[in-house]
Amino acid sequence: MGGGALFLAALDFSINVNLPRFRTDLGETLVSVQLIIILYHGARSGTGFIAGGVADRFGIKWPLIAGIVLYTLAVGLISLQDSLAPIVALRIPQGVGVAILFTLGPALVARAFGPARRGAALGVTLSAIGAGAFVGTLGGGVLGEEFGWPAIFWARIPIGATLLTAAILWLRGGLASALPGSRNGRFDLPGSVVLFTTLFIFIMALSFARVNGWLSAPVLFLFSTSAVLGLIFAWGMKRGRFTIFPRGLTAFSGFKPGASSNLLLTLASFVMWFLFPFYVVDVMGRSGFVLGVLLALMAAANFAGSAISGWLADRIGDRQITFAGAVVTGCGLLLAGTTGGTPTMGAVVFATVVLGFGFGIHQAAVYSLTLRGTPSRHAGASSAALSVSQTIGTVLSIALMTTLLNWQQSANGGSFIEAYRFSYIAAAGIAVLAGAVVFKMPANKT
Repeated sequence: MGGGALFLAALDFSINVNLPRFRTDLGETLVSVQLIIILYHGARSGTGFIAGGVADRFGIKWPLIAGIVLYTLAVGLISLQDSLAPIVALRIPQGVGVAILFTLGPALVARAFGPARRGAALGVTLSAIGAGAFVGTLGGGVLGEEFGWPAIFWARIPIGATLLTAAILWLRGGLASALPGSRNGRFDLPGSVVLFTTLFIFIMALSFARVNGWLSAPVLFLFSTSAVLGLIFAWGMKRGRFTIFPRGLTAFSGFKPGASSNLLLTLASFVMWFLFPFYVVDVMGRSGFVLGVLLALMAAANFAGSAISGWLADRIGDRQITFAGAVVTGCGLLLAGTTGGTPTMGAVVFATVVLGFGFGIHQAAVYSLTLRGTPSRHAGASSAALSVSQTIGTVLSIALMTTLLNWQQSANGGSFIEAYRFSYIAAAGIAVLAGAVVFKMPANKT
């Protein structure tokens, strides 16, 4: 069930394959089309901790069902639209649904398996993300070519309906309900609203910074508002008025290094999902189908890396495998960014496979690192931290790497290739840092 939730959520990688098609068919600019991604991730970031907190307090079954329903309804409605504004608006409830799926899928597995076997179980489950990305990218390329971009949304409705049926019929017992020792009392609505708004506005600030400039008045206002709300949330937590975020969560073994490494590697690697499509289409002159095949190969390598990583983490160590995955990802980024303006297809394929394999290794290991030392009753909150760090890393990647790209293009007389190379070299360095941080940040004792 956890793997099914992650598979459904990962199908949204089909969006990235079709970004150039959205730009053309809707008659929009690249900047405006990327609102499809921006508001979606804003909703994701603000929902993760709420979904985890609700699941820890009341059980996983009904929050997971709500996420499946919300996701499936949203993609169905998006497939009926013919302009950008309603698509962007509907991506918000879809983002909420995805946040629930990405948070509760791993949490369900963490509840089902003890610490000794948790790495292998998470590795197999998280390989579903690679499988979903594979189907989403390859299928998204084919569907976009043959039927247009709405097909990448309506094709997910039967999958969502199937997963919903399975959740209703099969998810029951201790895994679905609240565990002994879980927090009791009412749901913390005020804390949830403040936390959601804080993260949502922070994501908006990051997103618009690359368009309007980091020191523009609207961006500074958004950052300031997010900071004030963050201080209010911290005050409420200290006084015990906000309980959506469990006390002592950051003290669990592996929590801080795991969440930090996850954020940094997502920041580094997401350039493959928002810059690489334009490199393949505009520089290499290839079709959306070819782009889909390349990203599908990367997703398949991700699947393979995740499948073996958890098993290795159980035997060698979470930190060691997390570090290895980050370094391999950095090598893949370096290879992908230095192929030049007339690359051979073999070089591009090799780079994408190396990057995908490394990311898969890191992904399963970092989840194992974070969740292995977390009590089952707090699995939802810890899994939420990984989901939120991944979302923030995604948007931060778009903001920072686009800023770097534009800066380097200006410095190199408008050369996209040189700017692209510089951005990828910077991303490779961040990937290595994502590996190093797991050793620099000690695991606290619970």
